[in-house]
Amino acid sequence: MKVGGYVWLRGHGDKPLRDTHGEAIAFHVTAAKALADHGTWYQLRTAHRAAQDIFGGWHTGLALIPIPLSELAEGPRQ
Repeated sequence: MKVGGYVWLRGHGDKPLRDTHGEAIAFHVTAAKALADHGTWYQLRTAHRAAQDIFGGWHTGLALIPIPLSELAEGPRQ
């Protein structure tokens, strides 16, 4: 994951977190920080208000799913 990129948060069954309409919620990686013995953490933001309130902030790389380029061609759903 790179700062400036887009990711999904890993939800139930290792699938992307989805909104009430069933659409995967894209998060923008705004910062990254490597912590000794704790791996790399990524700060995430999304335009989806409820998801931002609940899930915005810092997450480990294990919680993230890179968004495939084919999905980004249409623009991330936020």
